[in-house]
Amino acid sequence: MPVAAQPGATFILDNGAYTIKAGYATAGAPSLIPNCLARSRDRRVYVGDEFLTQCKDFSGVVFRRPFEKGHLTNWESEKVIWDRVLLSSEVGFNVDPEETALIATEPVLQLPVCSSNMDQIVFEEYGFSTYYRCTTSALVHENETGLLFGGSGRSDTSLIIDSGYSATAIVPIVENTVYHPAVRRLNVGGKLLRNFLKETISFRHYNMMDEAFIINEIKDQSCFVTASFAKDLETCKRLKAASNPLALDYVLPRATASGIRQGHIRDMTLPPDPDDQILTLGNERFSVPELLFNPSDIGIRQAGLPEAIMQSISAVPDPDVRGLLLGNVIFVGGNTKFSGFRERISSELQALVPDDITLRLGFPEDPVTYGWQGGTQLGQQKSRLRSRQVTRKEYMEHGPNICMRKFGKKTVDVLEYNT
Repeated sequence: MPVAAQPGATFILDNGAYTIKAGYATAGAPSLIPNCLARSRDRRVYVGDEFLTQCKDFSGVVFRRPFEKGHLTNWESEKVIWDRVLLSSEVGFNVDPEETALIATEPVLQLPVCSSNMDQIVFEEYGFSTYYRCTTSALVHENETGLLFGGSGRSDTSLIIDSGYSATAIVPIVENTVYHPAVRRLNVGGKLLRNFLKETISFRHYNMMDEAFIINEIKDQSCFVTASFAKDLETCKRLKAASNPLALDYVLPRATASGIRQGHIRDMTLPPDPDDQILTLGNERFSVPELLFNPSDIGIRQAGLPEAIMQSISAVPDPDVRGLLLGNVIFVGGNTKFSGFRERISSELQALVPDDITLRLGFPEDPVTYGWQGGTQLGQQKSRLRSRQVTRKEYMEHGPNICMRKFGKKTVDVLEYNT
């Protein structure tokens, strides 16, 4: 349902590579909009939310996404999607840029030229009155993160792990400022997991190399993180699918007299429908998420997530700050929703943390929208936001450099943290 324009309001645009989380700071929850252009088999092109609301057959859909390898590189596509999100009277928010403050996110370790392009689009194409650009991790930190640990309020020091579509970012925040020397990026995200599952299924079962959306649905519904990879792998080798407790049947989408029936996990207590096309999944269910913990399984020369977190912690020189970071670790992003993820990461991290340090891990109820929720917290603190944002007048007077100065890397001396 269209939302009336709100002059003088703050609009938060958490611009994820897979999903845009958008809404006014006064809203209770964001709208989730696919960040893509999609072309169906009948060659119709869908923009953003049109894909989910108007496309009837997800088979063979081709996607064009503005992000490439974690960087926002295709502004021709992104501008079309943003136009629909911000300006469309059909399903958008009817934003009046000249009367609206914008909080927009960018990826961790974004290329400076990509950041500058975003600044120019915001001010020169849309003409927003004020603007603040930051990472999703920075917005996560704005939440009352103490609630995740049974307390209240927010800490000025936390370690944010954001495992999303393109990559997994590890971001230490010290005294409310990102400590850039310790930022780490693991090149394993939802896209790589989906592609690995797609290739595995296409090799073992059916050719589904052109079924990106369906494979993604299979991944989200069927995969889990195992507590013992070797043990479960041996179980799948030893037992046939019919007697394997780890195996399941996934019913692929198909056309029916009443329309397209979406894919789903088959209820094993009911007899199979002879018209169904069934995909039996065994070790694929846990081999795919295992890449978060062992990316070397497919030749990626990076540490797994627990080791990468400790590498980030080790890059912080002050031992007291390292202890504070380990006491406020927050996990967000779609990949943290895998069943078993919380238990596995807790177990492996605890084994790496020194005995004299208390490890506390926070898992928001909705890890996908938690960054946007932090944006609403910041948007309602006008004085705090005002000190960070750039006005259109300042941009027109000083040019893009003022954005680079205000939004660029800031330093914090962790060696003097306690002084």
